Parts: sequence; C-alpha cells; structure tokens
Amino acid sequence: MKKKTNSGEETLRSIRRNSAYHSSRILSLFFTVVLVFSFISIAYLISLEFPKSEKAVILLLGALLGGLSGVSIFHFLHAHYDQSDALIQVAKFQERSLRRRNDALSMVEKIRAEVEEDNQEETEESTKEIPEPNEKERETSSDLSEEPKSTG
Repeated sequence: MKKKTNSGEETLRSIRRNSAYHSSRILSLFFTVVLVFSFISIAYLISLEFPKSEKAVILLLGALLGGLSGVSIFHFLHAHYDQSDALIQVAKFQERSLRRRNDALSMVEKIRAEVEEDNQEETEESTKEIPEPNEKERETSSDLSEEPKSTG
C-alpha cells in the first residue's frame, strides 16, 4: 500500500518548486565558497611579506576566519531564505483560507435566498388555501346565526 504523504509537506515542496528556493540556496553556497577562498587568498597575499614561521600561522588564521565567516554567512542566508519561504507559505495559506471563506459566504447567501423563497412560497400557498368567503356564504352564515323567527 502506498504511504500517504503529508499535505503540508506537499505544499512546501510545491511552493519551493514554484519559487526561487533552490537557486537561492545554490547562490548562497557559491557566495560562501567565494568568501572562504577570498579570505584564504588575502591571507596568502599578506603572508608573502612575513617569514616562513609566521606565514603558516597567517594562512591557518585566514582559513579559520574564512571558514567561520563562510559558515555564519551561509547559515544567515539559509535562515533568510527559509523566512521568505515561510512568508510565501503564509501568503498562500491566507489566500486559500480567504477563498474558502468567500466560497462559504456565497454558499450561505444561496441557502438564505432559497430559504426566503421557500418561506414566500409557503405564505402564498397558505393564503391560497384559505379562500375568503363570498357574498352567498356570508348571507347563509348570517342567516344561520340569527334566531329562528316564530309564527305567532
């Protein structure tokens, strides 16, 4: 049996597929690698003027600072892209909930209109079922309600 996937995960995948999520991650990785290599190359250029014993320390320091700054920038950029991804998700969920709310409101309006029509039809039918008495029936009913006349 096929395992049912979480709809939230599917939504997340579709949003990431439709946005620049992957390209921004690749761009941040590229920027981080360039930053690390630039730190190492600057450390190498600075170490050219120093003796051999200090050259190794400066290169090691440059690699360490480049690595730490690269990791922190990479982490910051991932958090930034995750935040923008989350904002896109919130916007999509809000749009979907507004659409569902509008659909529900239109359905309620349709039901209300149908109920009002049914009520109008029932009142019209009830007035048709009780006919107003005509002249003959009024006279007959008034004659029946009078006291009988005695001959005497």
